[in-house]
Amino acid sequence: MGKYQRRDKIARLISWGHWFTFANIILCLFIGLLYIEAAPKPSSAIGNLYMLVSWVGHFAFLPFVFFIILIFPFCLVVPYSKILRGFAALITSFGLIALIADALFFRQYGYHLNTYSLAQMTRDAEAVFTGASFVIISAILLGFLLIVGIQLLLANLAWKRLDDLQNRKIGAPVTAVFVLCFFVSHSVHVWADAVLYDPITQQDDMFPLSYPTTAKTLMAKHGVIDVESYQARQQMLMATDQIKLKYPQQPLLCSKTDTQQSTTLVLFDRASSDIQQVLETLAARHRLEKPKLQLLAHPNREGGLFQVLYGLPDFYQESIERQQLTPAYLKPLNDFNFDIRWYHSQNWEDSLSLSQFNSDWHSQNLTEFSARSQNQLNVVLMTESDISALDKVLQQTAGHQLLITSLSPAQSEELLGNKQFALENMQVPLWQRDYQLADQPIAGLMDIVPTMLENRISCAGSHKNYTNGESLQTLKRRWPLVETYSPYIVIYDEKEITILDNSGQFSVYSSDKFELKKQAEPPVPVLIDALKDLKRFSRTEETN
Repeated sequence: MGKYQRRDKIARLISWGHWFTFANIILCLFIGLLYIEAAPKPSSAIGNLYMLVSWVGHFAFLPFVFFIILIFPFCLVVPYSKILRGFAALITSFGLIALIADALFFRQYGYHLNTYSLAQMTRDAEAVFTGASFVIISAILLGFLLIVGIQLLLANLAWKRLDDLQNRKIGAPVTAVFVLCFFVSHSVHVWADAVLYDPITQQDDMFPLSYPTTAKTLMAKHGVIDVESYQARQQMLMATDQIKLKYPQQPLLCSKTDTQQSTTLVLFDRASSDIQQVLETLAARHRLEKPKLQLLAHPNREGGLFQVLYGLPDFYQESIERQQLTPAYLKPLNDFNFDIRWYHSQNWEDSLSLSQFNSDWHSQNLTEFSARSQNQLNVVLMTESDISALDKVLQQTAGHQLLITSLSPAQSEELLGNKQFALENMQVPLWQRDYQLADQPIAGLMDIVPTMLENRISCAGSHKNYTNGESLQTLKRRWPLVETYSPYIVIYDEKEITILDNSGQFSVYSSDKFELKKQAEPPVPVLIDALKDLKRFSRTEETN
């Protein structure tokens, strides 16, 4: 092959590659509509215009980069059209199948594919399609073969009609539109990110391989931080004044289960070595057992009491107190004639009274404690100085299911800064009787209520309708555990702990030694899931 003949052939192959890429840009634009349809709609005309321009620019850019990296070099090295067309069709099919899978995953979960989301997708697929793995694999293979067929058709059509396509003179203006949209979208985003213009910055995580979303942007998007205060770099507190509560999520439609055994929950204000020594002594006499789990309490006793009784993150506490609401699960329990009683020991502080949540909600003195064997639910609030009364309570509730724990670690007031959130500093012992608790790796105070009620009432939408907690009687993979210790959000994962304050600042520590991991960032999918779950019972009021 002569020098000029080879050069002309390469030029022709490159021209074919451009038109083949253009065809795939059109396909990608159609797939991109799946992201737009699934994402929240911008609240302004500028936001909608940016979405349109970003959609065109981004999905024109992806196939073009794909062409430059994977196809263009082969045009120079292997200038044989048949080989090149087959190779291009194959690798483009892999790219399209990945894009389609990501689009479908985004519509379901709200974020993009990565190692974390692939593991989650696998677990969900196993749960939904139990025993149907052959069908799933067959469907994926058939879909891939269909896409390969389409790509081969496009590659051959572009090659056979290349002269006609070149004569149409549409390449330059279309390319100009794509390039203009790409640069305009990024320029506008620079401005929007600088001024935190939410209708644009909320789109950061919409398209795959797009502008990386920061913790601040995500938290602002989900209404956890106040944007104006963030702009001013002011010290932040939880934006509880903006929370409009939706609790429960839906009216509780519940039925009573067959279990009639009474249950009692004993809550100490703080965990201490003296309390644990007494419980160790009483364990054999009253059949108390320690399950294998790490139960994390709250640094503040008041926040811990709220989390236990309501099963909600503590940033809802101000809204609950303002609206004077009692826990949503009390109504169905009363409807089914459960005898619900609240007691406090002699030295229990008035500052931890139930009346702070609802002025009509009070507890009785522990001296008035009386137990029934069936259909009774008791909550006993106790201090270390009243530990002598515990043995009598355990005797009276010998036939009850029983849970005993503490609202706050013993040394929580002595620890400052992020150190207080280390696993070893947050753990409190949990004692139980007659519960079949699974070997959970980690749990929080919000899990207490759904654990107690699982065998007593069954509600439409499960306990997720009235609590952020999980039943500890259900065996499931628990990582990560997301907790709020106002004004912090703490994400406990198997290997690391992420601590975020309400200005969007974050720190990542190793779980075992609690050593700061420099330049580490929380995984975006975990953060998105955490924020969605925490805000499940709120509707943030829109501000100007």
